[in-house]
Amino acid sequence: MDKIKPIDKKILKLIQDKDLCVPRITKIAHQLGLPTSTVQARIKKLQDMDVIKGFTVLVDPEKLNKGYVAFVFGQAKLGKDIDLESPAKKLARIPQVQEVFYITGDYDYLVKLRVSDKEEYFKVIQKVAKCFDLRGKGIIAPRCFKDSPKIVID
Repeated sequence: MDKIKPIDKKILKLIQDKDLCVPRITKIAHQLGLPTSTVQARIKKLQDMDVIKGFTVLVDPEKLNKGYVAFVFGQAKLGKDIDLESPAKKLARIPQVQEVFYITGDYDYLVKLRVSDKEEYFKVIQKVAKCFDLRGKGIIAPRCFKDSPKIVID
């Protein structure tokens, strides 16, 4: 197996951070039997409508040594001055946090984070815990069977 080189990591980082992936307009147009100008205009319109938020590359986390996944539940302090946005914004600024959801039930937040190993997890979970007012609970996911950003389009 080929080793990921530092230049490869820089390329992947730029693609993800700067949205440098672009759809293959000609291939899409050919498959739909439409002119490329029509497909390009429709994609631009979908971007303007914020239906398309950006373009990115799907990276295999295992190949980049980021296969350690954890889900963390967190609680906010209840009361008349409850602020659910502030902790979520703090969580979102932690680079290893991939997703932050407000949820119902015993906890208020569900956070997905991806790190390289238990040592990095320990460092990151300390930052995550500071964002919760009351308590948190972590669950390690030792194996993933499906992880897809695709949305079902009817």
